[in-house]
Amino acid sequence: MQNQITIEAIESKEFTIRKNGYDQDEVDAFLDDICDELERQINQINKLQQELRQAQMAAARPVVSAPQTQNSLSKENENSFREILEMAQKVKEETIAGAKTQADEIIADAKARAEEQLGNLTAQRDTLTAQVDTLKHSLADYRTKIEGLLNDQKALLDKIANL
Repeated sequence: MQNQITIEAIESKEFTIRKNGYDQDEVDAFLDDICDELERQINQINKLQQELRQAQMAAARPVVSAPQTQNSLSKENENSFREILEMAQKVKEETIAGAKTQADEIIADAKARAEEQLGNLTAQRDTLTAQVDTLKHSLADYRTKIEGLLNDQKALLDKIANL
């Protein structure tokens, strides 16, 4: 991955506009970067959860030298670890939801821009088609006039030649 994906990077990303909209390869590459970053964050969250489970299991092992202190510490540790695990789970869910929301917004924005550009191009095509039709009609009118003038000139030359 070339750049770290940040909210600013996503918001400021501009794609090259091609004849039929955005450069599909560029959009795909950017979305791949977003997916890679999301996967990295999920892996990091999973790794932290695994470390937390290992720490919980280590803390749950009884210490023979101080049974009463260990019980009170174990309950405190257990509660702390539970809270940490719940917070980690919540952060994971929020991160995934946020990334999905951002990806959906990027895709929706790209689609809206593409549709807007398509509408503009369709309007330009219609305008150009109308201009071409107008030029064709003008050409036909001029051709008819010139043929009429040529016929008149030919008739006049024929009259002069017969005199």
